[in-house]
Amino acid sequence: MDDTPRCQSGVDALSIENISDIPGVGDKVQKVLVDHFGSDSVALKVILDSRVDLVAAVPGIGARQAVNIVKAAYESQFGVTSNMILRSVHVRKIFDQVVDIIRGYANTGYAKDKLHLYFPLPPERIDEIKKRQSYFADASKMAKALSKDQRETLRTHLGQVRGLYRRIKPRRIEGRVIITNDAKVFDTLIKEGVDRWCPVYVLSEGEKVADYAQGYDLVFYISPIGLYDDSVDMLDNVETLGKDWSLADVLPEQTIGFYARNYRVIDAACKLADEFDKLPNSDSIKQFAEGLDFEQLTKVREVLKNLNEEGDIAESVDPELDRYRKAVKSYPTAIAETESWLNEEVTKRIVKSQITLGGQQIINILQSADVDGAESTAMRNMLPAEIIETFTSSSQEAEDKLVQMLGLSAREADWATGIISEEIALPVKFVLTQVNDLEDKIRRKYADRQFKLVKKFASDLEKLGESVTKAVLTLLEFDLFLAVGLFATDYSLNTPHVSLEHTGVGIKGARNIFLVESMLKGRHGEVQPIEYVIGSTPIRPEGTSGENCALLSGANSGGKTTTIQTLAQIATMAQAGFPVPAEESHLRIFEEIYFFYKSRGMVSAGAFETTLKQFADIVVSEKSKLALFDEVEAITEPGSAANVIAGLIEILQQDENSCTVICSHLAKEIQEVTNVPVRIDGIEAKGLDENLELIVDRTPRFGVVARSTPELIVERLSKLARGKKKEVYDKILDNLSRERSS
Repeated sequence: MDDTPRCQSGVDALSIENISDIPGVGDKVQKVLVDHFGSDSVALKVILDSRVDLVAAVPGIGARQAVNIVKAAYESQFGVTSNMILRSVHVRKIFDQVVDIIRGYANTGYAKDKLHLYFPLPPERIDEIKKRQSYFADASKMAKALSKDQRETLRTHLGQVRGLYRRIKPRRIEGRVIITNDAKVFDTLIKEGVDRWCPVYVLSEGEKVADYAQGYDLVFYISPIGLYDDSVDMLDNVETLGKDWSLADVLPEQTIGFYARNYRVIDAACKLADEFDKLPNSDSIKQFAEGLDFEQLTKVREVLKNLNEEGDIAESVDPELDRYRKAVKSYPTAIAETESWLNEEVTKRIVKSQITLGGQQIINILQSADVDGAESTAMRNMLPAEIIETFTSSSQEAEDKLVQMLGLSAREADWATGIISEEIALPVKFVLTQVNDLEDKIRRKYADRQFKLVKKFASDLEKLGESVTKAVLTLLEFDLFLAVGLFATDYSLNTPHVSLEHTGVGIKGARNIFLVESMLKGRHGEVQPIEYVIGSTPIRPEGTSGENCALLSGANSGGKTTTIQTLAQIATMAQAGFPVPAEESHLRIFEEIYFFYKSRGMVSAGAFETTLKQFADIVVSEKSKLALFDEVEAITEPGSAANVIAGLIEILQQDENSCTVICSHLAKEIQEVTNVPVRIDGIEAKGLDENLELIVDRTPRFGVVARSTPELIVERLSKLARGKKKEVYDKILDNLSRERSS
C-alpha cells in the first residue's frame, strides 16, 4: 500500500535526493550550501532535519531565507504547503499572529524559526496532527508544574543555547613552531590549516631543525621516516614525533577551540541537564532525557571548569602554571624595577659610607670611570673593599628580589645567577644575554606546562564531543516544546478533539487569544469565555440542530468579530496540532479555511468585483471548508448587500462540506430575502450597568436576533445629558423603540 502523503491540490509528495530538488534553491544557493557543509548530502541532511539554525549560519543566507529553504523542503517532502489550508490573506494573518505569540516564549533562534514549520495540515495528515497534540499536551502538563524559579532558570540557560559553531576561528599561538622533514606531513599540516595557528616549516636538503627553532618556546619536530637531526641536541624545548603523530599531538587547541567558541552554549547545556531530573515525568520528557547523557555532560562540565571562554587554562587550575604565567606577564616590569632598585640602593649605601674618601667623590669616580671605559679589575683595585662589598651584596639582594618577584622556586633561583654584571660601575648593568636567557627559560616552562594541560583537557573533551552535540540538539528542540507548553499554561489552552467524523466546529469556554494577550499585559480585566457551534459536533446547544450556515447578529462592540476570530484561531491552531483556547472543543479537519474582515470605508466597483470572485471560488470549491465573514455587507450598497449575502447563503447552506458563519447587521433583511431557512444567532447587549456601560453577554444566543446596540447607546447618552440635548436623545430613543416594536 502506498502511504506517501499527497496534498489536496493533487500534487504528489516529492522525493528529495539533492539540494537542487528543493523548490527555490538555485545554483548559487546550492553552491553556498555545499561549500559550507562540505557536500550536497550533508547539506541536504541538515535541511531535511529541519536544522534552520545551521542553515541560517551559512554565510550569505539569512534567518528568513533559511526558514524558507527548510520549509520548502518540508512542504515538498510531505506534499503539504502552508497556504494550502489557509486560503485567504486574513486567516493567514490571524494564524501568523498566534504563532508570533508562541515565538515570544521561545528562547532560541532555532525554536523561533522552526515554529514556522508548524502550520495547519490537511485531513490526510490527521495522524501527524494527533501526534503533535500528544507532544504538546505533554509540554502543557510539564509547564503547568513548573515553579516560577524553574521557569526563570530554564529561560536563563536556554537563552544561551544555539546551534554549535563547527568552524573554529584560528588563534595565533605565540612561541610555537612545527618543523618536519617530510613534504607529505607538511602538506597535511597546511591542508588542516595548522599554519593559521602557528608557523609550519619543511626542511630542505642540508637544513637543520636548529635553523628554524631559534626564538621559539615550544618546538615540534615531525620525522615520520625516523631521520636523526643532531641539531636537536642543542635545544631543550624540542619534542620529536615519529610516523604515528596526530594533529592532536601538535595542536590540541583545535579541539579546545571548538569548546571555547561554543563555551557558553555548552556550559548552559550542562546546567540545563541538571534541571531535567526535577521536571515532571512524561513520554516526551523521557525522550528528551535520552538525548542527554548526564554522566558524560557532568564530565564535560568538570573539564570546562578548567578553561576560560578564550580556550586558555583558567586561573587557579594549576598552581605551577599560574606561577609561570604570572612570571611571564610580569617579567619586563620585574627586570625594570629590580634594576631601578639596585641602582638606587647602591647609590644610597655609598653616599652613607664612612670611609675616608668622600662618598660623593667615589660616585664621581665611578661615573667618570664608566665613561672612560676603565677596566673592571682596575676599578676593583682602586676602590676600598667596603665599596666592592656594597656592589656585591646589593647585586645579590637584587637577584633575590628578582627571584621573589618572579615567583621562582629554590631550584629555579639559579637561573637568575649572573644576570647582573660584575663590572663596578654606575649605573649597574644587567647582562642582556642573561636577561634574555632567563626570560626564555620561564617562557619555555610556561609553554610546556600549558601545552601538557591543554593536551590533557583536549583529549578528555574529544571523547565527549558526540554527547555535547546530541545534548545541544536535544535542548534546541526542548526550547520549542517548552515554548508551546508555557504558552498553553499562560493562555489556559486545552487539547481539541479533532475528527473526520465531525462536520463543523463546536467550542465551550473559549477565549480569544488576542484578548487574552491584552489581558495578560494588564490592559483590561478578565476575558469572558463564549460557547458557539457551527455544523454537527458533539457540542449541540439548545437552539441548534447541526446547521452548517449561520448569521451572527449583534450589538456594536458586542463581540461578533471576536467570536468568528476565535473560531478561526481555534480551527487553525487545532489543525497545526497546537492546544486551543477553549475548555472543550470538537472540530472537523478542514481542507480549506477562509476569513474575511469587513472592508474599511467605501468599496470601489473593482474591489466589489474582486470580492465576488473570491466568494465564487469558495462556493464552487468541492473541498471541506470553514468560511467566516465579518460584515461583508460593506462590499456594496445597503440595498443590494442583503441580496448578495442571501445568494451566498443559499448555495453554501446546500454544501454539506461547508461551514459558514456570516457576521452582519442586516440579519433581518437577509432573512427576508433568503429562499431557505437560515439560523440567526445574536450577541445581545442586555442593558446598562451602574456606570452606564454596556452589559453584553458575549456568548451568542442561538436562533435569536440580538437587541440593537444603538438603542442602548442613545439611552446612555440620554441619562447623561441635561436640557435640550436630553430632549434630542429622548426623541431619537423614542423613534428607535417604535421601530423595534413594529
